[in-house]
Amino acid sequence: MSINTKLKKLEDKAMAKGEYAVAAAAAHLLHDIGCVDKQINLVGALHEVGYLQNSFSPYWKEFRTDESAWIERCLARLVTADHDYWALAALLGCNGPTTISIAIGQGFKSAATRLYERFDKPKVHVDTLYLTANGEVLLPILEVGYDIKDMKTVDMGRARALSLKNKQWKPGDRMGDGGLSLSMQAKLPHGAWRSVWTAFKTWDA
Repeated sequence: MSINTKLKKLEDKAMAKGEYAVAAAAAHLLHDIGCVDKQINLVGALHEVGYLQNSFSPYWKEFRTDESAWIERCLARLVTADHDYWALAALLGCNGPTTISIAIGQGFKSAATRLYERFDKPKVHVDTLYLTANGEVLLPILEVGYDIKDMKTVDMGRARALSLKNKQWKPGDRMGDGGLSLSMQAKLPHGAWRSVWTAFKTWDA
């Protein structure tokens, strides 16, 4: 099945199910199949409405022939956009260390790392990155969490800012506790969250 046929079927199916964001993303992509931003929008919309990995992974294969370029574009959108959930979710399934490396190449700095466990799955390594710091306020925040076995991202987060409780914090210090403002999180196999404010706590991995 050609990608155009697949997208048309997806558009019709999404309209019938009331998934209008997916239908619109598919329709827009059909008119400009080579547009990376529209490809990102479709993949992100599929995740947001609850499609599972077996449904959107074929689009990963179709659109991510140059994964580094895909990551670069998603990150470029996330630098300035507080509400671009689609760009965030479109990073799921990419190589985690590569995503971190490209982010650092774009000016992000690693502030902390941590590990967390999952039931019956490998642990997840999370790197917390920030672009600039104004005292104890870091902004914007990008969190890249990847499976330590296959190295694929399974947990992506982005926030406008992180305000640390430690007013004397400086780069290189332990981050400790704080609060994330205007945060988003996308996870595999599924999970989509947005919050005006959420607590933050980390520790060294």
